[in-house]
Amino acid sequence: MGTFGFYVERPFYIVSEMPKHRQIDVIGNNMVIKTANGFDSQKWFYDQKTRTVKNLKTPTKSLDIQNAGRSTNLQISNTNSGWF
Repeated sequence: MGTFGFYVERPFYIVSEMPKHRQIDVIGNNMVIKTANGFDSQKWFYDQKTRTVKNLKTPTKSLDIQNAGRSTNLQISNTNSGWF
């Protein structure tokens, strides 16, 4: 396990605590909550080199909170591991 509490390069799912335990999925650059289907668009991994969470389907992009973290909208965008 890495310093940040993630297993490095080990796929995981982001699962909702709401009924039906749906998972975070990627459509375009936006993240939505959908029924589990096992597709790579629902799998995530921690990249220790950039210290970001990336999607298995698009490993060049990382999980991002819109507006530099001042929004409730989650999306994926090109990896920028700079701290704000």
